[in-house]
Formats: sequence, structure tokens, C-alpha cells
Amino acid sequence: MNDEDATRNGERGSGALPESFYTATLPRIESLAELKVTLHLHWLLTRPGGAAAVSLSALEGDRLLLAGVKPSPGPRPAEEIMREGLELAVTRGTFLHLTVGENGDSRHRWYLLNTRESREILRRLASGEVSAIEALGENVGPVELIRVYRPNVYSVYEQTIGLLTPLVADGLRDAERVYPPEWIVEAMRLAVEYNKRSWPYVAGILKRWETEGKSVGTDRQHSQTHLDSEKYTSGRYGHLVES
Repeated sequence: MNDEDATRNGERGSGALPESFYTATLPRIESLAELKVTLHLHWLLTRPGGAAAVSLSALEGDRLLLAGVKPSPGPRPAEEIMREGLELAVTRGTFLHLTVGENGDSRHRWYLLNTRESREILRRLASGEVSAIEALGENVGPVELIRVYRPNVYSVYEQTIGLLTPLVADGLRDAERVYPPEWIVEAMRLAVEYNKRSWPYVAGILKRWETEGKSVGTDRQHSQTHLDSEKYTSGRYGHLVES
């Protein structure tokens, strides 16, 4: 649920899950907490009148969500289980994680559905085109820092393509020395879109971009709408990476 299907089929206000959730995301989810958090947060962000982002504090106070992730008594707090599922969903790329606030302890985490619309919001927020209040729809108080968490290329490969073997890890390390990380991630996304889940295919896309230019399609049989420049400039792996 991290490609343009989410924009086409899961727009805010529709509540519909994109087809890619069933074909690419759901088969790879092993944690029940991640699944429940994913479904609940998607509902919050896409229901009619829903906000563009939801804060961690709101999720920690969401009784329906907490009851869902921990339906029976046990030693672990429901909030801890919920946060674990949330981090797994962010690592998978289903949601974007934004930290805003002051440089001291007054920091707040927000979560957005990973769609083109959300990535554009974060791009405009990072560039100063909009304020945190305008982007998130709420008064978040004084803002001195804006950080976006984005998983590294190794995590993305395991979540989208398959097992990270030593050979593939070596290939990723070599690719990181040559290409920007957003290129590598975008190449993986295209490999998934074309149902060509292999490192050689991803590497082939990167090599083509290197020799022919990134605006050139990786498969001439696909329309240019799959490879428009906006996907490359507002992709999920921008220049702001939380340390």
C-alpha cells in the first residue's frame, strides 16, 4: 500500500483499501499487531472527514485501537503492542512518520498514509512552502525541527522484493555508492509494479537510468504515466532522514 494504487483506489474520504494491499502488502505481514494497526490507521485516514495525519498521542488514546491490538488480558501494555505494530507498518512503507516540535522534549510524532498526496505534503512542509499547522491541520505548537523517518534500502528490499542474501546485500552496497537512495527505492517499486521481484531486474532499471537518463521508461511497453517525473522528485525516500 505504498504506490499510486493508494492514491487511485484509497483516496481520503473513500475508505477503500488499494488493490496493492491485497497483492503486495497483506501476504508479507506476519505480525497481527501490524495488521490491526494498519487497518485501523487506514480507516482513520481515509474515512469521510478524516484528517491527513494522526498523532501518536491520539493513537495512544484510541480505545478502539488499543482494545483491538490486545483483546485479552496479558502482561504487555496495549500501547506497547500498538507502537510495535505501528513501527513495523512504517518500516514496511505503508505509512510515513513525521516528527515535529521543539529541539527539547516537546516533540510530537505524526503518521500519514503513504500516498502521492502525503508525500507532496511532506515535500512542501520540508521546503517551507506550508507550515506544520497547515500541513497537519492542527496547532502543533512551536516548531524548530521537522524530521521524516524513512527505512533504509535494505529494509525496503526485504519488505518488497524478497530475502536479503549476501549477494544481494553486496549489490545494494555497490548501488548505494553509485545511485541516490531514492533511485534504488523507486526501482524496487517499479519491479514490484511489473511483477519482476528480483535484484537483477532492479539493477537493470538503475543501469538504464544511469545510461539513458532517469526520465526514460524502464519498459517501453508501459505508458509514460507510470514513470512521470513527479514520482522521482516526491518519492517516499527524500532527503530528510531521521537519525
